[in-house]
Amino acid sequence: MKKKYADFNKLNRLLVASFEAEKLYYNAAQDAHTTHLKRFLNYMATERNRMSHDISNELHSRGIEPLKEDSDKGNIDRTWQEIKEALEKFDATVILNQCISRDINNIKRYDELLERRELPDGILSLLEKQKQKLQWYIKQSEQHKETHFVPEPQQAAEKKESSDEGSKKNNDNKREDDDDERGRVIPLRAI
Repeated sequence: MKKKYADFNKLNRLLVASFEAEKLYYNAAQDAHTTHLKRFLNYMATERNRMSHDISNELHSRGIEPLKEDSDKGNIDRTWQEIKEALEKFDATVILNQCISRDINNIKRYDELLERRELPDGILSLLEKQKQKLQWYIKQSEQHKETHFVPEPQQAAEKKESSDEGSKKNNDNKREDDDDERGRVIPLRAI
């Protein structure tokens, strides 16, 4: 029984790690600057919440109290300096890499529990399904990085700056031409 209790303790630690992954995705979604990234990160946080909830239910149904002391989600444990720094120095690729590395560490925890095979079969099948989901989500995150974080936005910004300069010159020339054609410019006053 002590051996099984040790595995349930590891399962409880996996629950805490899953809550931490949810918190990481949730905080990243709050800090994200683009709508598509916010949606993606919120979806990932929701999925981690579902996984945590399933593990918590399994523990609770066997009379084991799930660890909840570390499971507060959101910005609760963030100081204002951390929030300010996150907003000023937000790098979507770095944030997504941190989330992916958290998931990879959690997969190692899943592997450890699945290799030992000391937990009941229902829990093991749940863990196997969750591990496969995490692996799929990691692939989705990698694809998200490739499709949404290519260096094209930087090139687009450079093109915009050059076109803005060209537009400004054209507008200045046009104003001078308009002034010459119509005569003098009359300032308008509010009535």
